Amino acid sequence: MATNRLGRLLTLAILLKLSACQSKVPDVKIEVFKPKGFKASIPDVPNLGIFVFQGNLNRTIGKTDVGTLSGEVLQPTNGRWVYENPNIELNPGDTIYYYVFVSINREGYIKDNLSYTVPEQGDKSRDRETTSACNPTLSMVRGGRACAGDILFEDNFDELNDNAWQTEQFIPVNNPEFPFVSYQRLADPTVYTAGGYLHIKPTLQQTLPGFTNDSIYSGTLDLFSGCTSSADTCRRQASGADILPPIVSGRVTSKAFSFTYGTVEIRAKLPQGDWLYPEILLEPFLKKYGGQNYASGVIKIASARGNRQLFTGSFDYGNKVLYGGPIMDNQCRDTLLSSKVRNDGSQWGDEFHVYSIRWAPDRITLSVDGEEWARVEPAASGLRGRFSKYCNVPHSLLNMGSAMAPFDDHFYITLGVAAGSISEFRDGLYTAGGRPKPWRNQGRKAMLYFWQDMDSWLTTWNRPELLVDYVKVVAL
Repeated sequence: MATNRLGRLLTLAILLKLSACQSKVPDVKIEVFKPKGFKASIPDVPNLGIFVFQGNLNRTIGKTDVGTLSGEVLQPTNGRWVYENPNIELNPGDTIYYYVFVSINREGYIKDNLSYTVPEQGDKSRDRETTSACNPTLSMVRGGRACAGDILFEDNFDELNDNAWQTEQFIPVNNPEFPFVSYQRLADPTVYTAGGYLHIKPTLQQTLPGFTNDSIYSGTLDLFSGCTSSADTCRRQASGADILPPIVSGRVTSKAFSFTYGTVEIRAKLPQGDWLYPEILLEPFLKKYGGQNYASGVIKIASARGNRQLFTGSFDYGNKVLYGGPIMDNQCRDTLLSSKVRNDGSQWGDEFHVYSIRWAPDRITLSVDGEEWARVEPAASGLRGRFSKYCNVPHSLLNMGSAMAPFDDHFYITLGVAAGSISEFRDGLYTAGGRPKPWRNQGRKAMLYFWQDMDSWLTTWNRPELLVDYVKVVAL
C-alpha cells in the first residue's frame, strides 16, 4: 500500500515536471558498507523539499517504477539528504540500478538511468565503523533509518511545507467521532502559516461562495476535485435531517512521514469556542489490525473541549480539562484515556503549552510542559487485556502483535480542529447560563440540532483556531 502510494506520487510529480534539465538534481553519492548496508545522498541546495530514491539490485528500473530499494527523505542531515538501507548485503560486482527524484521550489525533477557497481574489496567499500556513530534505537521510520536521539521530523512552520504535510479534503463520515465538519482546501484557506505558526481555523459552510443557510438543508457539497480520501467521503447531498456539515475546518497529516516509537513534541495553543476541540493525533498508516472502530488504534496527544464553561452537576468538562491517550474501541473509548485539570483559574487554550508523548514498546506516556500527566502500560496479556469482554476489540488480530498492539506499527501525525461529534461531548452537559447541549449523541438529528443552535455557540468563537509553533519527533 505504501509503495503503491509512493509510485502514484512520483508519477504525478513526473507528469507535472518531467524536466530534461537533469542538472537541477544534485549529483548522487553512493557509499557501500561492510559487512552490509549502503547509503545514497545528495548535497543540500536551497528550497529542496524532498529526496526520493528508487532502485533495484541487479535489475534495471524504469523512471516511474517503485523499486525494491526505496525511500523518502524529508529533511537534510549535516548538509546532505541521505537515504540509507542498513540491511542489504552487497557483493563485489553487484549493480544498483536507480533513479532519484527531488522537489525544488515545489517543482519535481528526476534523474534516471543511473547505476552503481560495487567495486572489488578494498576499493571504495568502507567498514561501517569508520562512519559517524549510529547508536541503536527501537524507533523505526518508514522508508528510512533511525539512530538513537536523532531528530526524525521537525517543522517550525515558517512556511507550509506541502512535501511534509498533506492538507486534507474530505467529509469524515467514517470517523467514529463523526464530527460536524468537512475538511476543505480553500482559496481563502482554513490552513495556513503566518508569523511562524501553523493556523487551522474553522468557518461556516454557508459563508463560502455558492452556499447559503438554505444550502445546508438542501444543497450538495462536492469535494471530488482534490479529495484526499475514499470516494464515499467526497460528496454529500443534503436531505431532510441529513444536512451538509455546517462547519468547514482544516486538517493536515504527515502521511509522507510515519514512524514507530519515539517522542513527539508539539507546542500549541488550543482552540476556544463552544463545541470545538483540537485534533492532535497519531493515526495508523496501514491500519493492519482493521480500519473500523479504532481497530488499529488512535492516540490523542492532547485535547481540550473549547467551551470555557461546560459542566454536568459538579463535574467540569470545559477548557480547563486536558485529556488524551490511546483509543482502541469506540464503545469503550475512555478505557485508556486520562485527564488533567487546571486549578489555577486559567484554561488550556489561554496560552501556548508543549504537549508531548513518549511512545515506547512497553508504555505510552503523555506530558505537558515537561510534566508527565498520563501513563498507559499493557496488562500481562497486552493492551487488549485492559478491556472488558464487552468491548469490541479485535483480540484475534491483536494476539498476532506485540504487547502494545495495535500501537506497534507506523503512525503519522494529524493536526486539525473539529466541532460537535457524537463522542467528544457527553450527553447532559450544560454551558454558560445553564444552556443545555443541543443534540444527543445517538440522535439521528444530532448535526441538525447543533446547527439550529448556532446563534448561541457562534458568539463564543472568539479564538476558534489551533495555533502550532512547532512539531518535533525524536528517536528513542
